Amino acid sequence: MLTIALFGLVAALAALYIKSQTVMVRTNADTLCPTDRPPSKVSVLLLDMSDEFSEPQRLKIANELDRLKAGMARFELIEAYAVDRLEQRVTKPIVHLCHPGTGDDLNRIYQNPELARRKWDAFARQLDTELKRLMANPASHMSPIFEAVQATALRTFNRPEYESVPKRLFIVSDLLQNVPGKHSQYQGIQPFREFKHSSYYSDIRSDLTGISVVVFYLVRPRAPQKWPDHYQFWEQYFLDQGAIVERVEPIYGDR
Repeated sequence: MLTIALFGLVAALAALYIKSQTVMVRTNADTLCPTDRPPSKVSVLLLDMSDEFSEPQRLKIANELDRLKAGMARFELIEAYAVDRLEQRVTKPIVHLCHPGTGDDLNRIYQNPELARRKWDAFARQLDTELKRLMANPASHMSPIFEAVQATALRTFNRPEYESVPKRLFIVSDLLQNVPGKHSQYQGIQPFREFKHSSYYSDIRSDLTGISVVVFYLVRPRAPQKWPDHYQFWEQYFLDQGAIVERVEPIYGDR
């Protein structure tokens, strides 16, 4: 009888071990991203650093980022880029982290929700720290938004291992492209149907097929954001490259 009981216990332990190995996902210690599979989703945050944020805008953006963070799926990748300079090389992401999960959906018998919770807390702290640091950067005299969007496509969205992964692009910007000598929307809003035939558009266009775009549109009363011409230009710009414009959320509160 004792032998049968011991055999049953060993069998149960073996089953739990096999179950734990089946559901375990090996991750990179630094990025928390899976090492043997692609992330569950890819979200890219593009912050336009060409002008300083007012305090109301900072608070609104922080709230939106909290919603983004709370709605992330387990093992979803989030990257952050800054539109703060124009260089010869393609801009690299400043943040590259995967959501480890909060541990709330894990089974205590064969998983480790406490460890998952600690990883989530570390993830949240690191993400918040990096994004606050980015938003505290000084203003820049240029705003190469086209180039930054292209960088997100080349560095992240177009990677072959992400081909079948849902992708989203979140942009925090006044959408006033300003690269003197090439294109400046401070000089007026050119109709997109004209701009798309320019050599500059050929240089900065990218493949955004299937990517959902959400814009947190920084409203600046003293800037030449002529409505609806400005919005229509950018909507057509994204659609022409295959993106899906999910929504444009105005962010008020400029000085």
